[in-house]
Amino acid sequence: MRELFQSLLDWVYPPRCMSCRNLLPLQGKDLRELWLCNYCKKLFIPLSSPGCKICSTPVKKGVETCSSCNGKNFLFLRNYSTFAYEGLVRDLIHEIKFRRRKYVAQGLGRLWGELLSNDTPKGNLVPLPMHPKKRRERGFDQAMIMAQALSISTKMPLTNILERTHDTPPQSGLHPQQRIDNVKGAFKIKSTNTCVIPGNTFILIDDIYTTGASLNECSRVLKTAGASKVYSMTLAIAVKNTDVTNSP
Repeated sequence: MRELFQSLLDWVYPPRCMSCRNLLPLQGKDLRELWLCNYCKKLFIPLSSPGCKICSTPVKKGVETCSSCNGKNFLFLRNYSTFAYEGLVRDLIHEIKFRRRKYVAQGLGRLWGELLSNDTPKGNLVPLPMHPKKRRERGFDQAMIMAQALSISTKMPLTNILERTHDTPPQSGLHPQQRIDNVKGAFKIKSTNTCVIPGNTFILIDDIYTTGASLNECSRVLKTAGASKVYSMTLAIAVKNTDVTNSP
């Protein structure tokens, strides 16, 4: 019955590629789930190695830490990013945030799961929480949607144990220290989930890595509650021109 309903829905509202907006073939279930045509799918090029041992932004051969992470201490062990925050990836993230395209978040989450490298850690996936006010305004939480897709593709459990306590201003446009101050004390463990944290490994999930301020604050909350290890995974990372471009 569910497949029949989906087939009827596809005929009434034909699925389109989230990038070029061309119609997707009705017989291509995999492409429909990604909301991508074959041509546009090839435009998503994952970051190449080597990468910064902290944030994963591309760096020159022989360099371990990028200019942004050098000399800084983070409470998460490492961030893993799949794409550079530029071009098509940046445009589609803007579609999610500013045009409220929920299906784009679903498609990117599934594509992300397909392209995850084998060296990513294993643990409990924890989406970076959105404040309820912002979630009501947007209609969905893109980090949660992407985490759900990653959970399905990786078989790692999804644990929604964090909540945002303050409706902080957007991080974009703030200097690094302002970003740290902006999110300080903005997250906490949900009261019903404190018992599941001690001794476990957690992987924070978000769409973009810029300075790592929000991820670091969430890591502090998890580590304080007894987490053994904390990593983070982001769909994209803002690559600094001072390091190295994303070249194959």
